[in-house]
Amino acid sequence: MKRNFVLWGSVVMLGAVLTACVSSGKYNKLEAANNSLQTQYNNFQTQCNSLQAGYSACREQFALSETEKADLIARDQQSKATYEQLMSQLQKEVNAGQVTISQYQDRLTVNVAEKIFFDSGSAALKPGGKEVLQKLGTIIKGLTDKVIRVEGHTDNVPIAKSLRAAYPTNWELSAARAITVVRFLQESAGVPPEMLLATAYGEYHPLVTNDTPQHKQKNRRIEIALQNKDVMKRTEKPIAPLPEVTPTKPEPPAAVVPEETTPKNQAPAPKET
Repeated sequence: MKRNFVLWGSVVMLGAVLTACVSSGKYNKLEAANNSLQTQYNNFQTQCNSLQAGYSACREQFALSETEKADLIARDQQSKATYEQLMSQLQKEVNAGQVTISQYQDRLTVNVAEKIFFDSGSAALKPGGKEVLQKLGTIIKGLTDKVIRVEGHTDNVPIAKSLRAAYPTNWELSAARAITVVRFLQESAGVPPEMLLATAYGEYHPLVTNDTPQHKQKNRRIEIALQNKDVMKRTEKPIAPLPEVTPTKPEPPAAVVPEETTPKNQAPAPKET
């Protein structure tokens, strides 16, 4: 009886051990599966965060694009309105062929023939030129987002000797005329001076070749260009300076040690035997 009891106890203990072994194996498998799922979850979470960041960036870019598009539409409408105003105010001069108005992208240009503004070889404004500038000033002085570039142009005929004391070359004449127009727009037409810019091109930007009197007359002109300030800043941004390089101090040349030689008038030392 006692032997049967011991045998039964051994069987029970063996069953418990086997059960424990089976449970431990299942636990390890479940633990491994859980770790794998946790790794996948972390990877999915990282991808989700990346997609969310990309989505937010796309929304910001889309909003910026919409803002830029609206800004471009507003600028285009303003340019068209300004063009129509100029055409209306200067219709008489346009019809007479004395003024042309053109628009290319965001640049609006009023091209005025020399004979309206100045006599030959002169930088003094004529009454007809003052009238044109007054009309122009009433329109452009409110366009505070614009830069008004006044450009002086001449033909290639050299300055007469009698005028060279004041204007040695066409550079000086075109510069003086551009500055005269700028000063009138500021002082008489009320255009804010920070909007104005005077440039001189002399004879070097002709519209046509200077081969006939008619072509030379066409090249003698004042161009008044309206351009957005931000565009001017981008196109005239200064070039970044080159990085400074610290000069290296040259090392002094190494001293040359002369080789020992036997003087010509001295007999060589006798060899030891």
